[in-house]
Amino acid sequence: MALPTALALPIVLGLPLAAWGGLVILLVLVFQTLNGLKVVKVPFRCHKATGIALLVLGLFHAVLGIGTYLGWF
Repeated sequence: MALPTALALPIVLGLPLAAWGGLVILLVLVFQTLNGLKVVKVPFRCHKATGIALLVLGLFHAVLGIGTYLGWF
């Protein structure tokens, strides 16, 4: 089993690890939206850092999901 598949497919608390990653991305996205709407007030530096983290996590999650689905790993 290739390393990315080994990372994406283990079951943690009843869900694959990739699903947990998707939930984390959703939570960061909700935080970003609330921050943009000024519901949650944080410094711009925090908003910028979570935006970068959202992009990196989203790309990693997409590569794992698509790669596993297409059998690349």
